[in-house]
Amino acid sequence: MKKAIVVGASSGVGRELAKILARNGYHVGITARREYLLQELAAEKPDAYVVKPFDLLETDIILTKLDELVDELGGLDLLIISAGLIKLNTDLDYNIEYKINMVNVTAFSMMCNWAFNLFRKQGYGHLAGITSVAGLRGWRNNPAYNASKAFQINYLEGLRNLAHYLKLPITVTNIIPGYMETDMKGKTLVFWVCPPEKAACIIFKALNKKQKIIYVYRRWRFTAFLYKHLPNKVIECA
Repeated sequence: MKKAIVVGASSGVGRELAKILARNGYHVGITARREYLLQELAAEKPDAYVVKPFDLLETDIILTKLDELVDELGGLDLLIISAGLIKLNTDLDYNIEYKINMVNVTAFSMMCNWAFNLFRKQGYGHLAGITSVAGLRGWRNNPAYNASKAFQINYLEGLRNLAHYLKLPITVTNIIPGYMETDMKGKTLVFWVCPPEKAACIIFKALNKKQKIIYVYRRWRFTAFLYKHLPNKVIECA
C-alpha cells in the first residue's frame, strides 16, 4: 500500500485529492488547521486515513508533526502541499503580509525541504505543490500572495533541477491552477472556474504520469504565457 500525505486536506482540492488517493489504495495522512473537518473526512473511510491537525503558522511544530505522520503511515511515497493563505491587502497591513509569507513561503519551503531530504535518504519519492498562475506577475491588490506563489514556483523548479543534477529518483511536480471553486476564491467574478472535484481528478491522473508541471485546466498554459509577457502598463491597470 502506497503512503501519501496531503497538507491542507480539510477542504477544497486538498480534501478531494485525499479522497481520490484513499479510493485508489493509498494510506493517507491528512493535515490542516481545522481538526473537525479532518475527522469528518476520516469518518468516511476510517482505515484509509491518519489525522494529524496542525497550523502552518506554528512553524516550530510542522516537521515534528510530519515525522509523526510518516511513522504512523509506515513510510511516505507522495507529499502534496495544498495548503495556502490568500487575502486582499491594498492597505498593506503588514500583519497580513507576514502571515501570508509564513504560510506560503516559510512553511512551504520547510515542508518541501523536509520531503526532499526524506526522499533522498530513502532513494525515491514524489513531491507536489499547488502554486498558482498568480505567481507569474505581481498584483497591486495582493503583493505578498503573488510574490509568495512566485517563490513556490521557483523553489519547486530548483528542487527538480537538484534532483536531476544529483541523479536522484525524486519527482517534483508544480501544480499550477487558474481559478478554482474554493473558499479562497471568495465572491470574485472570474472565468474558467474549475470545481475542486474535477481539479483533483486532473491532478491525480497527471501525478500518476509523473508530470513535472500540471496546469488546471490545460488552457491556462497558453493564458499563463500571455499573462507573463503582458506589458507592465496593462498589469498596472488590471
